[in-house]
Amino acid sequence: MIKINKYEIQTIEHFDNNGNSLGLLNEHENTDLRCQIAEQKAIGYYLVFNGLKIQIESNGKIVNWENGLYDTNEILLSRLFKAQIQ
Repeated sequence: MIKINKYEIQTIEHFDNNGNSLGLLNEHENTDLRCQIAEQKAIGYYLVFNGLKIQIESNGKIVNWENGLYDTNEILLSRLFKAQIQ
């Protein structure tokens, strides 16, 4: 039977290069921020996840990606791809 599962949208606090909060960003907002950082080659941006300060490099890459950090979509897509090849 098909049922609708509800998912809470994860938001994580992000900070600029002066330590000012940019607010709680969802996954799409995080990706947009990373694009802007890469486009502008900005430095010093980071987020705090589970008490850890995680740097965003000037190319938009997140250093030390932690389990549980914006991974719901990847987990669901993995399930979908697995089901499609079976």
